[in-house]
Amino acid sequence: MGLSDKGTKQGSLKAGAAAVTAAPAAASETAAGVKPKAPGEVKVVALFGTTERYNGISSEIQIRKIFESKKDWRFVFVRANKLFTPDLIKDADLLIVCRDGDADPIDLFTNGGGVSDSVVPGGTLWTDTNVTAIMENVQNRGMGLIAMQGTIQCKNQRFLSFLDVVGMEPHNFEPMWYTRMNKTHPVTQGVGKFSVMNDEQPLVLIKSSSTVTLFESTAVHEKRQGVSGWALEKGKGKIVGLLPGCTLYAYQAPEYQTIIWRAAHWAMNRSIPPYPKEENRYYL
Repeated sequence: MGLSDKGTKQGSLKAGAAAVTAAPAAASETAAGVKPKAPGEVKVVALFGTTERYNGISSEIQIRKIFESKKDWRFVFVRANKLFTPDLIKDADLLIVCRDGDADPIDLFTNGGGVSDSVVPGGTLWTDTNVTAIMENVQNRGMGLIAMQGTIQCKNQRFLSFLDVVGMEPHNFEPMWYTRMNKTHPVTQGVGKFSVMNDEQPLVLIKSSSTVTLFESTAVHEKRQGVSGWALEKGKGKIVGLLPGCTLYAYQAPEYQTIIWRAAHWAMNRSIPPYPKEENRYYL
């Protein structure tokens, strides 16, 4: 056997070993996500995704920081579209989703995905099966839903109708003001208007009078203004739409942290305790 043959054989053995190692690891992560809730535990499933536009890992870190005081809440983050299954949410109390209609640009969970000289695209989230599962869990079981940023570009009209909005594409990154807080709704009650150094501005048009506007945004340079937060009820469930957060700057605003905190509790139909880091930097 020549050196080249030996090298090929060793390379194949290593690749095979890596695949065997990776498969149980992926399976164990999925099992951890679908295991039944412990008594008294709150299960939150979240999917942000990492794309050309959004940094899902950064968003995950920020969300975990916001809720770090909730020791009885278990956060299950789905880090790729293909890893989301209806089983993940069958006992979830809350789903937080921020994902457009495109496939994951890079599949980080293929064999050798961590180090690669080529790009393998990933899967999509908004299949009929997944959309039906999300809608049924909200309407029939009372699972809370927070739809964030890219979700309004999901390209699934059935789901957008479920959110009761028409999505509008974001424009340039620029400084933003978030204003006209709904002072009577539990999600935004007591939260003052705030600014963000740099963010995109996706907007929605609300379709029916039963859906409540929570707040609006104004792009400083374009002077573009519209709805960036809304809330509604569907069957047994509650839904909150929150569009700030295309950049890290929004998540660093204590006012927006407070809104996310309050939205999670309201969507799960729970009493809303004060956010531990609550602060209105500018206005009431």
